[in-house]
Amino acid sequence: MRTSLIIIVLATLTILPEIRCQQVGEALKSHLLTGYNKYLRPVTNSSQKIDVTFGVALRQIIDLKEKEQTFRINVWLRMFWTDYILQWNASDWDGLTSVTVHSSEIWRPDVFLYNNIGDSYGNVEEITSITVQNTGAVAYYQPGIFESACPVSVGSFPFDTQECELEFGSWIYTGLSLDFHNNANESDQSSYIPNEEFVLTSAPLSKRIGYYSCCPEPYPSMVINFSLERRSFFYIFNMVLPCIILMVLNWFGFYIPPDSGERLGFFMTILLALVVFLQVLSDILPKTSRETPLLGVFFAATIGLVGFSCLVSIVIIRLSCNSPPTRPVPRWMRVTLLHGLSRLFCMNSIYQEDNSNKVTPSGGVAADDLVIERVVSNGHVINGDVDTPYATRVTNGRRETGNDQSVLTVLRGLGAQVTKHFNTLEEKASEEGHQDDWKMVALVLDRFFLWVVGAGTIAVILCLFFVRYPKPQP
Repeated sequence: MRTSLIIIVLATLTILPEIRCQQVGEALKSHLLTGYNKYLRPVTNSSQKIDVTFGVALRQIIDLKEKEQTFRINVWLRMFWTDYILQWNASDWDGLTSVTVHSSEIWRPDVFLYNNIGDSYGNVEEITSITVQNTGAVAYYQPGIFESACPVSVGSFPFDTQECELEFGSWIYTGLSLDFHNNANESDQSSYIPNEEFVLTSAPLSKRIGYYSCCPEPYPSMVINFSLERRSFFYIFNMVLPCIILMVLNWFGFYIPPDSGERLGFFMTILLALVVFLQVLSDILPKTSRETPLLGVFFAATIGLVGFSCLVSIVIIRLSCNSPPTRPVPRWMRVTLLHGLSRLFCMNSIYQEDNSNKVTPSGGVAADDLVIERVVSNGHVINGDVDTPYATRVTNGRRETGNDQSVLTVLRGLGAQVTKHFNTLEEKASEEGHQDDWKMVALVLDRFFLWVVGAGTIAVILCLFFVRYPKPQP
């Protein structure tokens, strides 16, 4: 029993001061708020100015929507000012130096987000309580989620850096009645949660004074500038890398034989895939005409390279499958391509080997086309016998001779047929020679454009990673 009695006494001694403190606090709060008007500035005279010390702690960047050009963030606001009405002598209230009241019960600066674009009006809602010191010093800590307008610059996307800002200020009080000061040059990031898409490089806090056409008085405001650097690995892995692979495939597509019939379809498939990537990019970024995103330029250049490959392939296929009658290769083309570029690409051996297989005697007929053993000239038979009914023969010891005039006519007709056959073979050999020359021209051009497309592919990739566009001036 004695132990229980001691415990009860100690608990009573512990609780009684707390109860007494609460009673004093309630009485003090009732005393302070009696006759207090929260809609009037808490000053002793109308010319007195209230100085608000403004600070902010960053919590989390929720989203930056490039297409809507909006910026949404969670911040903790910190405001300090002096309420000259809420002052008391601590000795008169059992040494109580502070009291807590709800933010809706006393005067607060009417702080708004000037560049608000969210569903609310950008005002700081009355959510938390406020601590008031006996000297009148007020400490107001308020969390809030704000959504502001943020002009997005997509010129260097996906290696871009965005600049967004939050501008807080009073809506009705001018700088003569309410002034702002920042408690630090940089926002507090000790409780900041990193964003998955953007890296927050800096968030300075500064004061801005604005003047408007309606009123000659200054309107001070506090501005938080957010510098956000995009994490580009997502776009490189999901968009840039597949596009580079398609560019390499487009390059090596020139190794497909032109007469196989598969090259043009291969290039068209790559072209359609790139158009799909460009459509996905246009759905992400805002519809702006001020600047073109770097990734969009990259896709457009890639589409141009693939389109150029399609056009070149059409020309090469046409040259390779040249149907008769075929014109001879012009002299300038023969000199430039068959003698100049073919040596540059080490293809002159192919051209010389092709020409060595075409040994043409006088008259233009290839030696392996026909071997002539009988030649008719001036109605006589040379180098062989002509087995005809009109040939001279000996029968029963008598020599019989046919019609000489008929023999001469037949021989002349035979000579005309041989001449015609010679001309036909000569034209055929000439036609095949021209076609072989055009195929060689197509082969040299194919090798030339292989290197051109390869150089263009490397140049486009280097420009993507090393070229940055300056931001447009507003």
